[in-house]
Amino acid sequence: MTSVDDLLDKLLKRGFQFSRAPGDDAVPFTLVATFGWSGHIDALHVRSEDDATAWRSEDAATGGIGRVVWSFDGTFEDAVLQLLGLPDPRTRGAPRQPARVSDGVYLPRQYRPPRGGRRLR
Repeated sequence: MTSVDDLLDKLLKRGFQFSRAPGDDAVPFTLVATFGWSGHIDALHVRSEDDATAWRSEDAATGGIGRVVWSFDGTFEDAVLQLLGLPDPRTRGAPRQPARVSDGVYLPRQYRPPRGGRRLR
């Protein structure tokens, strides 16, 4: 298990920028971290240590339509590790189209199960 401080440090070293976001009655504010790639944005919304959402979206400001191409919901630790494990969006195997499996983890196309079963020849 990695400490929260270690994970925050990894995000800072990667270049993520942090800001406060509105909370609710129980939590006065939440934390949002963002990192801009050329044409994409990686983001993390932390509501608590056990509740975080990470995602990558196209950057609408650079001509994309702003759609989310990858997302993950889970603990802060899992969300950070999944986000930091994503490949550079300019490389092969990086998420480009919405694709999720049952547990919400992104799988590159080459690792996804085939649709409709195997065909016999």
